[in-house]
Amino acid sequence: MNENLQLFKANEVLQYKFITVPKELFVNPKYSHLSSDSKLLYGFILDRFHLSIQNNWKDENDNIYLIFTRRDIQTLFHLSDKTVTKAFKELSDCNLIYEKKQGRNKPNLIYPCKIDFEWSRKNYDSGLVKSTTLESENLRPNNTNNKNTNRVKSKHTSNFEQRSYEGFDFNTLLANYKEII
Repeated sequence: MNENLQLFKANEVLQYKFITVPKELFVNPKYSHLSSDSKLLYGFILDRFHLSIQNNWKDENDNIYLIFTRRDIQTLFHLSDKTVTKAFKELSDCNLIYEKKQGRNKPNLIYPCKIDFEWSRKNYDSGLVKSTTLESENLRPNNTNNKNTNRVKSKHTSNFEQRSYEGFDFNTLLANYKEII
């Protein structure tokens, strides 16, 4: 093994802050045309959304907004103005954000919008199903926690592992949460 590699220990992963990008943007056909830049930008917008809630940035209708300038995004993502503008347009066209112009060289107010979970998918029992709710009888699990993806047949009946939190210091999670706030 390379001596210069810095491998993680079990308790070190929690020291990082993560940007969450909704999986729906990757599996829902409605969002399949979005570029990776747009999907990542939406994740950053949702991350900034929490800061707006803490700062009580809301309009007269109690809708939460945020300010995230294109220049800040260009610097953060190392992208050109044209690419950032395209990412914003893609998100706007999919109704994932709404931008309100303030004028006078003030940055736009960005309103994150909810993801539309209504989409068609093939149900092997009854053809095409249009679903607006995620009902358990219509879903098939995708075992993303399965470590043995190349497994042939096994004697085990379950693909899920039981997590053990024995010896885990849950106070570290609370300490990390307080740092964020």
